[in-house]
Formats: sequence, C-alpha cells, structure tokens
Amino acid sequence: MAFASYTVVFRSLLLVLVLALTVRSSPHGRAAWPRPNKNSGSERLSEDCLNQNNLKFPTTVKVDIRFSNSDHDFRTVHDVSNRSLAPWDYRLDEDPNRFPQVIADAKCRLSSCVTPLGQKDHSLNSVPIQQEILVLRREQRGCLPTYRLEKKVITVGCTCAAPVIQRQS
Repeated sequence: MAFASYTVVFRSLLLVLVLALTVRSSPHGRAAWPRPNKNSGSERLSEDCLNQNNLKFPTTVKVDIRFSNSDHDFRTVHDVSNRSLAPWDYRLDEDPNRFPQVIADAKCRLSSCVTPLGQKDHSLNSVPIQQEILVLRREQRGCLPTYRLEKKVITVGCTCAAPVIQRQS
C-alpha cells in the first residue's frame, strides 16, 4: 500500500517535469530567435511558426498526462520511513477534481525521535519535511472541463530536529 502511495507522489513530481517540458517545446512558450547560418550569418524561422513576435508565455497548453516508466520499485523508500529515527506513515489524500487524484501525504508517527535501539529520545523533535508541488485542478466551465495549475504543500517524510527554545525575558 505504501509503495503505491509513493508512486503517486513520484507521478505528481513527474507531472511538473512534463508540464515544464511541454511548455518549453511549445512554439508559444519558446523565444523565437534567428539562428546563425553558414551563408548569411542568420537563419530565418519557418513561416509555419505561430506568432513569432509574441514572446509571452501561453495561458493554455496541451499536456499528455500518461506516464511512461511508472512501474519503478520504491521498496527502499518505504523501508526508509520505517528505519528513520523520525518514522512516518503515509495517508492518501484523494480528490476527484485534481490530477493526480491520489497523493500520498506523510504523517510523523511520534512527536519525539527514537534512538537506533528503538527507544524514545525526548531531547529531539520529529518534524515534517514539506514540499510544494503543482497539481492540475479540474473546473467545469459550461460543458467543457478546464484545468488550471495549483500549488499544494505535501509532507514527504519526517526528520529529527532540536526543539525550539523560547527564552522568557
């Protein structure tokens, strides 16, 4: 179960990469500059390029959300969550109007840390490690669904940290 949930986290991070590459390879998202040519010094861009003078980022792009290589082995990641001195468990955050629909979110098991022998160490705090990711939010506009990018903060694991001490004056 935890392997599948980590796969979902990996897929959401991969989505960010796919979006960046899609925008980068789009003629709307790329600056159109003349390239050097052997003969004349510069080569003109093809006439079929869309709106060569508009260098602004597009407001809409097409994205293929299918994943290749989605069958990676994440057993070592699951193993780390159990071997950590600040162990954590995953819970699944499900939202049918978001892509990805399921995101694994970590939750620290303890407020303190444990020693390598498994005993509680109250001198350290177990704190979440958070990461901001991009997701697609589905919104219905008339008969057609539209998607917009949205930021989401998820917890990817936990670590040990010295407690915050506030001194009273």
